[in-house]
Amino acid sequence: MRTFLLCCLLLGAFPLSSWAQLQKLPSVVAKELLGSSASAAGGRIAGVSPSAAAVLSQRKNYIKNLEENGFEDLNTMLEDYFTLNPQAATSKLLQQNKEMQRALVAHWLERDAYAYSRKGELQKNVQVEPVQGKIDYLNYIPYDARLVLLGEVHEINWMAQNVEEALMQFKRAHPDKNIYYASEFVDAPPVPELYILKKEKEVDQLVVKRPYYRPLTKRLLAAGVWVVGLENPALSRELLRTRYTSFQQTPLAWKTIAPSGMQERNQYWAQIIRRIYAQDPDAVVFIHAGMGHTDYNQPFSLPLLLKEFKPFVVEYSSSGIGDFNTLLERNIPIPISVRGLGRQLQQSNPSQPVFLIRWMKSKRSALVGGCDLHIQKVAQRRE
Repeated sequence: MRTFLLCCLLLGAFPLSSWAQLQKLPSVVAKELLGSSASAAGGRIAGVSPSAAAVLSQRKNYIKNLEENGFEDLNTMLEDYFTLNPQAATSKLLQQNKEMQRALVAHWLERDAYAYSRKGELQKNVQVEPVQGKIDYLNYIPYDARLVLLGEVHEINWMAQNVEEALMQFKRAHPDKNIYYASEFVDAPPVPELYILKKEKEVDQLVVKRPYYRPLTKRLLAAGVWVVGLENPALSRELLRTRYTSFQQTPLAWKTIAPSGMQERNQYWAQIIRRIYAQDPDAVVFIHAGMGHTDYNQPFSLPLLLKEFKPFVVEYSSSGIGDFNTLLERNIPIPISVRGLGRQLQQSNPSQPVFLIRWMKSKRSALVGGCDLHIQKVAQRRE
């Protein structure tokens, strides 16, 4: 990952100048990182020598592309991390998040610029196809996978069903392996050793912040899957008390969805995952969490924190619900012909769901797109 990001020629080094205001949109931060207002694309940008005419010309074209549609895409994807109530945070936390927000935008820009310069090459390494009915995950998840991350939008039935299906398909194909289900929605008891759930009643006790996931967790436990909680119980109790009302205006939002909060939670969860491998080196771990934790789109995301386990990231989205990954849509779009075929399949048999699959066969494509396997459900007419 480090080599991949550093090889981007278009952006160069980002100056970390001080912030002039408490909260800024990602696009404003991006313009600062580029060295000046993007409208001044003809000037010297982010430390690139004016004598490097070819590189500068390409960068000018890239910034023009950003002006046309890129800044809007950037805001769509990252705005929720930037629009929290600054009065609900301490000055220290505000400063910490300003720095991390800049890192988050820089991470987006580096990958987008890389894709801009190599779009044809990246798209050659992506397989796009419609699938009707049940997805055969064994066609995509590597046979020798050790860490699979399943990123969703919370409490959407078809996504939760596919999380369960992906895990159970792999378990049936590997009856000799210990398969672990490590979940954001299961609390991790505050004990130094790895805590594995053994009884159904523990699910009721530990699936607290979102009871929606209790039936799924109980089925996996009954099927012989090793269930491990990831969430800090104290945080779950706080979330439960707020009931997510006006959530982005609360101090709790800074602990959970602000970049610093996301990083802290991911680090907490990553420690638990490392305990699994320390205790069971041959374990295969499936992490189930929100896509903001599981994809490659944040420089402090779980797959990057756990990259030594060669993660494979699956991301689910619905048209209009959860299609937040604008970086993927900008650089590895689904061809119109494939979308048309998906609609035809849906119309021919409306009782069976249709999914549009993007399988990034190279890690470079995956790092740009944010995931190794993207699954989007085609909207049915009644939706």
